[in-house]
Amino acid sequence: MNLKFILFAGALAAASQVNAQTPAWIHDTISTDAGYLKNVYYSLENGQAAKVAADNWHVGLSVGRFSASIIVNTADKAVKLFEISSNTADFGTNLTSALNAAITANPMPLYNSNITWEHGAFNSGTSTGSFGYGWGNYDMATHWIFGSRVFGLITATDTFQIYIQEKQTTPVATAPTYIFKIADIDGSNAKTKTEVVGGGVSANANFHYYNIDTDAFLNREPARTAWDFVFTNYNDENVIFGNQQYKVFGVVNNEGLDVAKVDTADAEFDNIAANYNSYTYDTANNSIGRAWKSSGPSGVVMTDSLCYFVKTQTGDIWQMVFTAHNSGTASTDPGLVALKKRKVYANTTSVKTINSSVATFGIYPNPASGNVNVVVDAKEKVGKAHIMITDITGKLVYRNEIAVNNGLNAYSVSTSNLVNGNYIVTLTNGNWKATEKLVVQH
Repeated sequence: MNLKFILFAGALAAASQVNAQTPAWIHDTISTDAGYLKNVYYSLENGQAAKVAADNWHVGLSVGRFSASIIVNTADKAVKLFEISSNTADFGTNLTSALNAAITANPMPLYNSNITWEHGAFNSGTSTGSFGYGWGNYDMATHWIFGSRVFGLITATDTFQIYIQEKQTTPVATAPTYIFKIADIDGSNAKTKTEVVGGGVSANANFHYYNIDTDAFLNREPARTAWDFVFTNYNDENVIFGNQQYKVFGVVNNEGLDVAKVDTADAEFDNIAANYNSYTYDTANNSIGRAWKSSGPSGVVMTDSLCYFVKTQTGDIWQMVFTAHNSGTASTDPGLVALKKRKVYANTTSVKTINSSVATFGIYPNPASGNVNVVVDAKEKVGKAHIMITDITGKLVYRNEIAVNNGLNAYSVSTSNLVNGNYIVTLTNGNWKATEKLVVQH
């Protein structure tokens, strides 16, 4: 998702021992208000980064130039998305029967992934070809994505048809730029929307948002580097009721966050801090999720003896414990969450943005099921560099030497020998290094 990648001047590795003096716990609270009607973006370093309405958007467009992700607000806006036609010329006609047929054939709506922001509802449907994204296909010549599907989108009050016509990427100066069409399901009230995302108000965020009811675009998310996770409602893909994913309240991680969940007695929290480097870290967006609490006859109950070690985008590691939570229907302080945290490792490695000779680095498509493109936009000739792919254990599974020339460079890498899961793709010439997460889903 991130296209302005954090680079590390040296190898980034967590220290094997905790700071000489274990820091004191910092206690903090946030509130998502009654009914969980607010999203709270949170930074372990700085506390609350933003508090915004949870139900003021329907569709989220990825700001990343090399991302195909388009998400929908299933949890707080009751959006249901269905794939209704593979013929884009059908847009603008009466597609009521097509929507009904699609729901009969596949009654489960399309949902955003619980694993990565890169897998939104729009790109979780049927894909065709080696570079299919569900809603469209990647064009090797232009590096743009062109729409190939018409969708039915149902809200709590209306039903629409929507067609993402194209996502313009490089070399458009203000890329990405989206063009999409939306109409009532019977084809009436059709409109074409063109939205320049690159360089706009949401340029440093993960997504740019659209409200169908007000026909307005929203900048509602803080900069991607300003938060670690968001307290929000989301749909749990592991709990299905009546062809719908169950709506829950919990924590969804930002990309680039690693989380280790540790069960232990309260008295041992200080002792286990020294072993944080030996825990297994999970990169899934729901690795914190909702397991820190449960509901019972007497209300919300905190999960006993549970803490999290969270490695942030900067390389710092925090220990975090949830201490209290009030449900969204509580009579006092509804939606409140209390936690305690402490930084157990401060990364002192020098951090800088993308190397002066390389403007952007991305992976396309992501998630990948066949070949994946590693795309490098270089300001000058870099010369020899290496592409490396490692699995979550750090094992090297792919390595290749490449030549990086001035301008746009694209290198095709096969994922056919990789099992489904999360990987790290690294581009380096020895003096600098850029990394990005890759999801393989055959």
